[in-house]
Amino acid sequence: MLKMTLGGILCFISAYLGIVGKNYYEKRYKYLASFNDYLLALVDGISYSKDRLPEISKKYLAQSKGGFSKDLQSFISVIERVGEEEKIENCFNCKYLKKQDKAYFNDFFSSLGKVDYDTQLSKLNMSKAEMEKILAKAEKDKKTTGNVLSKLGLLIGITIMIILV
Repeated sequence: MLKMTLGGILCFISAYLGIVGKNYYEKRYKYLASFNDYLLALVDGISYSKDRLPEISKKYLAQSKGGFSKDLQSFISVIERVGEEEKIENCFNCKYLKKQDKAYFNDFFSSLGKVDYDTQLSKLNMSKAEMEKILAKAEKDKKTTGNVLSKLGLLIGITIMIILV
């Protein structure tokens, strides 16, 4: 009876860890997809509407929710305060992002709005092309690695339970 209880607990823990791994990849993809939507809004707002960056950001925030929106809001509050540009790196410190993703966000938002119109638009278009590649890889990771982790966790849990019982 004790072995069966212990096996059930270990099976539950293993399955839970698999689901946590799957959620990591899903949330990373959602975060990057939200950034991609923001990037598209920036390109459209700058090239067609000729809006300024703060107005585009505030329009985007009015219609979006999630982790990226919260980080974008903290970024806007940092840049509105004078002399606190060094705190930008703390804005996009989401636990679902990889180190290279965080570095990309810091570079992107540090250079945002610091060049002329044509250069900014070309940088945004280059970022859009790069983000499409990153987003495609994140979606592939979500589908493959995320699903494998959840199934592997359950399979390991069942195996442990069978061995103990």
